[in-house]
Amino acid sequence: MTEMINAWIDWLLQSLGLSGPSIVFATLPLAVLQSLFGFFPLAILIVLHVSVFEVIGGMAVSWLACNLGAVVVYFLFRRYLFDWFDRKWGYKLKKYEKWQTYLDRYGIWTLVLLRTIPIVPSNIINLMSAVSPMKPAAFVWGTVLGNLSFIWLFGTLSSSLIVPREDWNGFLLWYGVFMLILLAIFVRLHWGHLQEDKRRRAGH
Repeated sequence: MTEMINAWIDWLLQSLGLSGPSIVFATLPLAVLQSLFGFFPLAILIVLHVSVFEVIGGMAVSWLACNLGAVVVYFLFRRYLFDWFDRKWGYKLKKYEKWQTYLDRYGIWTLVLLRTIPIVPSNIINLMSAVSPMKPAAFVWGTVLGNLSFIWLFGTLSSSLIVPREDWNGFLLWYGVFMLILLAIFVRLHWGHLQEDKRRRAGH
């Protein structure tokens, strides 16, 4: 499936006559479609951007594209597409009821986790966020941080063959620092909720 999608993207770029930095005229719309339908891995766009813009530039372009796609689709879901999506795909949400609960409770922080570790498809994350009590500003911040985390990690790992080892290790080191800062802020803000969840699991 991934090979077929890669071949389709290559065909699309060639048909449009896009190469070099101009590929963003194709990849930005693809990011929006991915955020709506979730029909191919975001990793494909990250690798494509890194191959054109090098590591830091490619990760930055991927981050902007993913943020744009998620925000556009979030507002489309919230304002116009929820009823349609619920009829067509709503049954899929039942598989993610636990994550919907966490999203309602922890908001931004659940978004960061779900976007860092692709447990839930990105289009489902957008729908879950649109129907949650989360405010739009919280969605934007959670998406910005979550996409930064995912793209920073995946972009570094996928670039290991073209980046000098010392640079690769540096990217991972600073990624670790970034995640520790986020974790510390999360624990500081939600210590009470964490203790409450712990007591609930223990049956108290």
